[in-house]
Amino acid sequence: MLNPQLDRRGELIHLLTTEGLPRRHVERLLDAARALAGAGAARGPAAGLPVFLCLPGDAERDRSEFAAASARLGLRAVALDAGAGDALAGTVAGLEPGLLVLRHAASGAAHCAAVHAAPGLRIVNAGDGSHADPLPALALVQAIQDAKQDLTNLAVTLVGDVRHSRVARSAIHAMTTLGVPEVRAAAPRGLLPDSLAQLGARACASLREGLQGADVIIVLPLDVERISGALLPSAREYAQSWGLTPASLADARPDALLLPAGPLTPGIEVDGDVAASLAPAQAQLAGLEQRLREAALDLLAGGAP
Repeated sequence: MLNPQLDRRGELIHLLTTEGLPRRHVERLLDAARALAGAGAARGPAAGLPVFLCLPGDAERDRSEFAAASARLGLRAVALDAGAGDALAGTVAGLEPGLLVLRHAASGAAHCAAVHAAPGLRIVNAGDGSHADPLPALALVQAIQDAKQDLTNLAVTLVGDVRHSRVARSAIHAMTTLGVPEVRAAAPRGLLPDSLAQLGARACASLREGLQGADVIIVLPLDVERISGALLPSAREYAQSWGLTPASLADARPDALLLPAGPLTPGIEVDGDVAASLAPAQAQLAGLEQRLREAALDLLAGGAP
């Protein structure tokens, strides 16, 4: 079966997910982002190509950052009406050649957009439901590479709501593709997907088991309002058993890297002391993700007609 984000020659035509993305393309995106970090504005033969931004109304920051990435590359950002994603097939079929940055509440929406896209339209998935969100996931992987260099001897632990986290799923796929030998998931059973083993991670029955000897810890945000009562007794119980504190982090390796996979709430996912230490990592990840936005747009624009 053909990978919908690759053409028949195996070249990248969409960025939909890290699942099944060949290692050479993962590495190419990471290398391109590093190259852009020290480069000036790059305006190549694709200058002026439209970048359609189909993002929900509450994604103003992401809209601004994709627009800034487009401008730096000499591309032309075009904001679509927030409701355009409601008629997705018709929207993508009617767009001119260029790039479409899409965020949609439905899992699989980016794949649907790729199937119905007009010729010459490249899709960048900026998050579809709980399925995939490749760019922030690749930023996490790049931060790990920058700190640890060799990924092939690491134990990486994700703590929190893996079941509903598209970033967690995308990060697991990217890490296993790049050779991370041990990926763990530490959370209450209701917050772990049934397909965890197929994703390439193993479940840990306690936070201590998950953190024991970990080289990297990725903390996932918890949507308390959505899951309380059904999958989680209470935020307080979660914090008591799974919240990160300096004491619990002592079970990890002394040089363990701690990375937030989104905004965290002190007193729930992490205590106040741990939260206060995360600002440098948050700033680093924001910078890496912006370079990856530019890298993805640049690579896909280069292959557009």
